[in-house]
Amino acid sequence: MRIEGNDLRLAAATATQMQNTGVDKIVAPKTAYQQEPQTALKEDSVQALGGDKVSIRVELPKNNADTLQKIGNLSDLLNSVAISIRQTNEGLKATSQVVADMKTSLDNIIKNYPPYSLESKERIAHLMSYSGLRKQILSLTVPAPPPPVYEKIKHLWENLFSGPNNSIQVPSLPHDAPDPHVKASASQLDNVSNQVGLLQDALGNSVKAG
Repeated sequence: MRIEGNDLRLAAATATQMQNTGVDKIVAPKTAYQQEPQTALKEDSVQALGGDKVSIRVELPKNNADTLQKIGNLSDLLNSVAISIRQTNEGLKATSQVVADMKTSLDNIIKNYPPYSLESKERIAHLMSYSGLRKQILSLTVPAPPPPVYEKIKHLWENLFSGPNNSIQVPSLPHDAPDPHVKASASQLDNVSNQVGLLQDALGNSVKAG
C-alpha cells in the first residue's frame, strides 16, 4: 500500500484503528495511484462520489500501524513548519508596507514644487508622519522561519535585521531636517525595500527547493 501527500493523516488513523480492532482489511475509495491487488480473494464495494462502485483490499502487517502513526506525526510537524513560514512571510509583508508608507511621506516633500520651506506646516506634518511610521517599524516583530529554512536565508536575514534587538535600521529625521537629508533617507529606504523583497523571494525559493 502506498501512502502519499494528503493521505498521511487518514492512513495513520486507519492503521491505528486496525491495530486496535484486529481488522486486517479495510475498504476505501480507489485513487489514481491505488490498484486492486491481483491476489485479492474478495472484493468489498463502496459507493464513490461519482456514483460508481470501486473496491480495494488492503492488507497490512500489524507493525505497519506504528509506522503510519509516525508518518502522521511527521505530517503534523510539516504543518507546524508551514505555519511558521506563513507567519514570517506575513511579517515581511507588513514590514514592506510600512517602509513603502515611510517612503511616500518623504516623496511628498522631495517631489513638491516649489520646495517646502523648513517651517512649512505641510512639510513638518510629512516628517511627523514619517517619524510615527519609523516607530511602528521598529516595534514590528517578524518571527524568523524555522531552522531548516533559516539556514538558507541567514545572510539576507542578518543584513536586514541588523539594528538593535534585531530591528531594521531606518534613518531618523528631525522635523527640521534639510532636503539633502530627506533625499538620503529616501534612498536608504529604497535599499531597505529591496532587501525585504530579496528576503521574501529567498524565503519562497527555499520552500520550493524543499
